[in-house]
Amino acid sequence: MPAKIAVTRTDHTAESLRMLASSHKFRGCRHRLRAMALTIEDTVSRAEISRRTGVDVQTLRDWVVRYNGSGVDGLRDVARPGRSPKLDESQTAQLVSWIDAGPDPEANGASCWTVAAIREWIKRRFDVDFTAEGVRRMLHRLDFRHVSPRPIHPRTTLEDQEDFRSNFSQLAKALLPDDVSSEDVLVFFQDEARIGQKGMLTRVWARKGTRPRIPRDYRYGYVYLFSAACPETGDVVGHVCDKANAREMNRHLRDVGRELPDGKHAVMVLDGAGWHKSKDLEIPSIRLTAPPAALQSGTEPDRDGLLCSEAPPLCKPGVRERRARQENRDRDVGQLQPQDRRDHANHQARLGETLKQYTTDHR
Repeated sequence: MPAKIAVTRTDHTAESLRMLASSHKFRGCRHRLRAMALTIEDTVSRAEISRRTGVDVQTLRDWVVRYNGSGVDGLRDVARPGRSPKLDESQTAQLVSWIDAGPDPEANGASCWTVAAIREWIKRRFDVDFTAEGVRRMLHRLDFRHVSPRPIHPRTTLEDQEDFRSNFSQLAKALLPDDVSSEDVLVFFQDEARIGQKGMLTRVWARKGTRPRIPRDYRYGYVYLFSAACPETGDVVGHVCDKANAREMNRHLRDVGRELPDGKHAVMVLDGAGWHKSKDLEIPSIRLTAPPAALQSGTEPDRDGLLCSEAPPLCKPGVRERRARQENRDRDVGQLQPQDRRDHANHQARLGETLKQYTTDHR
């Protein structure tokens, strides 16, 4: 029978090992930590500890040796090397560089890499055959993920983007009045988004080979969110409306102007949406511009400019500020033409009924 080996480490007590075992993330290590706690207490025989932990005495002895040598970390499972990879380090580096470089649509007619294309390239380049699942696992191991790409303008060029960034300050200074200092200018980035709810079909349990027919709710509702953010101050100005047009853009510009501190001017970066370039915009003594098409995901603008505006001082934040914003919104609605006012009220009523019905159906 092998000799009894005592626990020689003193950095943990039996009680601390039990507390550590209750929160350790490795399940096998928790089992071994409790065995070490019983071994340190030495109130029962090693045979009894082996019986309680469900292992033989030799395995318990090996745990004690590992704990004496490396502490708690010594009780963790040692990673097994497994089968050697099919691609060596040099081949793996070539594969990573090839994927990072991206496909060439003119050379191979592909706009993005697929698992099948990567598998074929490995076979042709290294004469190594992978399964499709093997390629997926290898890509995950190399820190690649199958993600949705970000859309860009078809005529995007890095040169135009860099030119806009490097010359932005000069462009802003050229459009600002001579008596305005750059320290009194805040840069806002503006955009809109449509947000809504649309009925969808969910998955159901059914017999294999069948597709049951269920009714679908085709009602929908949506609103537009106008928003402008200033990275320097962290201020965000926006409002929710039922349409995206020049009238709502005018309201948005007034909101941004009211949020500016006294004596400050705003430079707003816009995209090429039609209501950003409309002749109906009410911008006295203000010029508009947009970044080049290379920085946009929408339509291409046909004129340039910067939005520069000086606003009256803000009221104190809190109830007064919220009340003033509500009064401004009510005034904007009150200035609508009778037909537009009826359309606005009808749309709000329809949207409320749609959301109420959706809540009732999914309660």
